[in-house]
Amino acid sequence: MNCLGYAISRTAKIFASGLIIISLLLTLGASCKEPAGLGYGMQVAPGTDYQRALRLLKDAGFTWAKVQLRWEELEMQKGVIQWNVIDPIVNEAKAQGIRLLLSVVTAPQWSRSASADLSVPGPPEDAEDYADFLSAILKRHQGKIDAIEVWNEQNLWYEWGGKGKKLSATQYVDLLKTAYAAIKAADPNVVVVSGALTPTGVDDGDTAIDDVRYLDMMYAAGLKNYCDAIGAHPSGYNNPPDDTPTQATVTSTGFKGHWSFYYRRFEQYRAVMERYGDGEKKLWFTEFGWASSTNPPAGYEYARDNSEEDQAKYLVRAFQLAQETEYVGVMFVWNLNFAPAAEPGDIYAKAAFSILRADWSSRPAYSSLKAMSK
Repeated sequence: MNCLGYAISRTAKIFASGLIIISLLLTLGASCKEPAGLGYGMQVAPGTDYQRALRLLKDAGFTWAKVQLRWEELEMQKGVIQWNVIDPIVNEAKAQGIRLLLSVVTAPQWSRSASADLSVPGPPEDAEDYADFLSAILKRHQGKIDAIEVWNEQNLWYEWGGKGKKLSATQYVDLLKTAYAAIKAADPNVVVVSGALTPTGVDDGDTAIDDVRYLDMMYAAGLKNYCDAIGAHPSGYNNPPDDTPTQATVTSTGFKGHWSFYYRRFEQYRAVMERYGDGEKKLWFTEFGWASSTNPPAGYEYARDNSEEDQAKYLVRAFQLAQETEYVGVMFVWNLNFAPAAEPGDIYAKAAFSILRADWSSRPAYSSLKAMSK
C-alpha cells in the first residue's frame, strides 16, 4: 500500500468512528514525498560534530544524511526520552537543508520479553512500545524527518535477539506493520523504509538467514503493505561493483563465489520485488561501501585488499550503476565520519569504511564523490 492508499484506508476508519470531518480532509491530503530520481546520502556517526559533518556532506553535493538511533540508550524508562541526544541531529539537518533518514534499532531492556537474552540486541515484546517511541520523535519534530528505516539487518542473529532459531521474518513484519501505522498517523509525509537486510553468505536459520530468501519471506508475510521503500545493504567486500561470482576482475581471494559478496546483489532483490508485484517501489541502499585498511580488526581482513584509491573508484562506480537503473531511490555511503568518531588508537572496523580520516581530512573517496556527476 502506498502513502495515499494508507491515507484513504485510515480515512475510512476515521469516518466509521464518527470523528469530525476535518480529520478526513487532513488525512486525505497527506502523501509521502518519495524523492524523484536518485538521491545521494551518507551515514553520519551519532553524537559527532553534526554541524561540521553535515557541512562536509553538503559540500560534496550530497543532500541526504542517515543517523542510526539506538532506542535502548534513548528511552531507558518508558516515556522518558533523551531528547538532548536526538534533537541536535534533527535540528542541524533542518538548519542546513539536509534530508534526514533515521534508522531506529535495539529495544531497551524494559521492553524485551522475560525470556530474552539481554546480552544481545533484539526486538521488543510489544511492537506498540517501539511505535510509541517513533511517534514521540515525529510529533516533537513534525516536518523535520524525511524517512525512517524500521530496524536494521534483522536477518542476523546479533540484531534480532541472539541464536536459538529466533530469526523470524513474520515477527519482523508484525513490528513493521505496527510501526508503519504509527509513523503515518504522526506524519504521513515520512517515507517508511523496511529494515535493510545484510548479505552474509550464511543461511543456517540460526546465525543468519540468506538475505534474498529472507526478503521473500518478508513479502510472504505481507511486507508490500507496510513500507514505501525496500531497504538494502549491497556490500562489495573486496570485489569491484561490476564483478559477479562468474566475472572477477581482481586477483584477491576470499569472499568470492557467493552473490552475498557482490554489490550487484541488489538485482536479485529487485527480482523478488517484481515477483510479488511490488515493482513500483524503489530500493534504498541505506548502507553500502568498501573498507580500506592496512590494519583491519579481525573479521575485516578483506579491507587489506582494497586500497584507498580502490575505495574511491568503487564507490563512484556503484553510484554510476545505480544511475543506470530506474528503481534505486536513495543511496547512503557507509560512512562519512566514523573514523573521526573513533577513540584515538582504536582499531575500529567502522573507521575502515569512512571516507574521512581520523583528523577529518579527506580520503580519496571523499574527493572522488565530491567530483562525481550527480
